[in-house]
Amino acid sequence: PSPISGPTTVCVGATPTYTDPTSGGHWTSSTTSVATIGSSTGILNAISPGTTVISYVMPAGCNTTLTVNVVTSPSPISGSSTVCVGSTTTYTDGTSGGTWSSSNTSYATIGSTTGVVTGILPGTVTITYSLGSCSTTKLLTVNTSPGAITGTNHVCVGFSTVLSDPTSGGSWSSSNVTIATVSGSGVVTGASAGVCTISYTLGDG
Repeated sequence: PSPISGPTTVCVGATPTYTDPTSGGHWTSSTTSVATIGSSTGILNAISPGTTVISYVMPAGCNTTLTVNVVTSPSPISGSSTVCVGSTTTYTDGTSGGTWSSSNTSYATIGSTTGVVTGILPGTVTITYSLGSCSTTKLLTVNTSPGAITGTNHVCVGFSTVLSDPTSGGSWSSSNVTIATVSGSGVVTGASAGVCTISYTLGDG
């Protein structure tokens, strides 16, 4: 048979297809605990890290081989799928030793070894964690950050004051509605003596 075509390094969980231009043969794997291969299809199933020899065998017994290395795949990325412009969030992966990258550093950057993401401009980027030839990705949305809230920071019980934010489209909330409530338009009404936090939130937070 002719030389086998297919990758020599694959990730755990990958299912590449191996081919040989000489028809009539069948496929075998020397170490099925590392990878199995369909006898007639040439489809490999990478099971665990290690090395196996893939053989393509003709009916008369002639064969050709290819050594395949199966390497560890990264775990799914853990962390928030959103970040605000000017804010940071940290990504982690259960498989150590890899490096981080961003598909568009104009929207978000990420420390190659730290996993710390910084939002730069509103938009969507793909964060990639690479371990050798294997990688996993996570989609990140960078949201617009609201401006500083303007208005007075005190109100009398039973009275109201209006807060505002220069960035439209957000929602208002109170950390303790028994002390003060806030309407959708930013009108704060004092309910009882005390201190609470009024928040203005855009998008996913």
